[in-house]
Amino acid sequence: MDEVIFRASQSLDTLQVQAGMAAENSMRVVRQYSDEARQQAVRAFSDPTFDAVKDSARAVWSNLSRVFSRISSFANQITDPEVIAEQLAYIFRDEISRNNAFFVLIGLGFGTTGGFFLGLWLARPHLAEPIMKAVACVSYKDSDNVTICQTNVPHLRSSSDILVRVRAASIMSLDDRISHGYGRFLRTLINTYDSYHPELPLVLGRSCAGVVEAVGSGSKCGLEIGDEVWIASPWYNAGLASDYVVTPETLVARKPFLIGFEGAASLPYSGCVALTALKTANLNEHTTSGKRILVEDGCSPVGCVLTQLMKKWGAYVTTTCHSRSAPVVKALGADDVITFQNDSFTHSYFEVNIAQSNFINELTSRDSYDVIFITTKLKYNTDFFWKFTKPSGKVINTVEPDMDSDQYGTIMRLFYSMYIKLKKLGCFITRSEPNWEGPHLCHLTLDRLASYVNDGILQTVVDQVYSPHEAERALAHVMSDKRIGSTLITFR
Repeated sequence: MDEVIFRASQSLDTLQVQAGMAAENSMRVVRQYSDEARQQAVRAFSDPTFDAVKDSARAVWSNLSRVFSRISSFANQITDPEVIAEQLAYIFRDEISRNNAFFVLIGLGFGTTGGFFLGLWLARPHLAEPIMKAVACVSYKDSDNVTICQTNVPHLRSSSDILVRVRAASIMSLDDRISHGYGRFLRTLINTYDSYHPELPLVLGRSCAGVVEAVGSGSKCGLEIGDEVWIASPWYNAGLASDYVVTPETLVARKPFLIGFEGAASLPYSGCVALTALKTANLNEHTTSGKRILVEDGCSPVGCVLTQLMKKWGAYVTTTCHSRSAPVVKALGADDVITFQNDSFTHSYFEVNIAQSNFINELTSRDSYDVIFITTKLKYNTDFFWKFTKPSGKVINTVEPDMDSDQYGTIMRLFYSMYIKLKKLGCFITRSEPNWEGPHLCHLTLDRLASYVNDGILQTVVDQVYSPHEAERALAHVMSDKRIGSTLITFR
């Protein structure tokens, strides 16, 4: 045991000796480097170059001292009440100076206030825009270009606008043409600088019915929140097949109280087209009796309206349709129906070479007509209809004509865009609405249609009702031979 203790004490002594030697060596190294650093510092301070640096530092410090002294002196001067009084007396020395000072103060006040509120607006929390469903065209080239998409809920853009919650919207053959580029170039020019009307996605639907959600403060139409209304939209505006729409007060009116939203959505646009055609033909309650009228495709939305009104006003009405819709057309009041079998309807009726069609034989066997209404877009030249009119007869085409601007090249588009801009400028100067062609759509026409419905003169014809997710099926049905009347999409 003693030997263990002895060896441990020897080890400790050895460690102490080694630690002492290490500390002594470290101190020797530190003293050596500190002496060298001191010598380097002495040589640097003795170097003439360092003298120049010291002189520069002294000059900078002297300049800073003078600047701070001047600032202190200036601060004392401008805070001296006597100096302030002298400056104010100089500023307001005469009438002109007082006016200038007044406007400067007013400008500062407005600028400060505006900046304050601008800062509050920029610092506001940005809430997510509410989203709605819409049936829209997302491309002009793809075959499956119509689908349901999510878009922002629109806001009132004018004090006279109306926000409507849509319950049902009508899809027409015109929507199919629009989805393939109809009026694309002119629509872009009309809606230039309007972020609410982007080129794509383009919402479809020319008619709808719904409930008023908001009314602009400057609206004079008399509508209130909760009113049930119907709307018609021209081809160059955004469509109506969406959860919400914003429309000018001139295109909305109270819907007929005798029909529901689905029935009401089927009439606004087609009804306005029909009434515009009747005005062109000079036909009304007093001039129609005894007339012979031919309605081409009496089962189209426009044809259904024309057939009913002509019959109610005392005309002899002949219509054309496929055999499936013949009972419906007869129920609407047609006196004579030219029908085709479903399997040969397209071949016999929409044949490009109309001279070889059975349609000619059918018309030849009948007396001439006072007015012929064309209600669907045909693939052949319709000039032959004039052969079956009386000498003073008329042929009225209710279909929107093809637009030459859709086929323009670069140079023609440049000139055409200049013309449209000048036209818009002229209308802005004269405070008038530009005329972009098409049927006359306004709340007065819608009110007239509503009176016809409420008086039992006009009935709605609804064929199929789809959901927004079935938009492609709805449009395919509209373009098929089997459609009768209007095809609707409901938003519930």
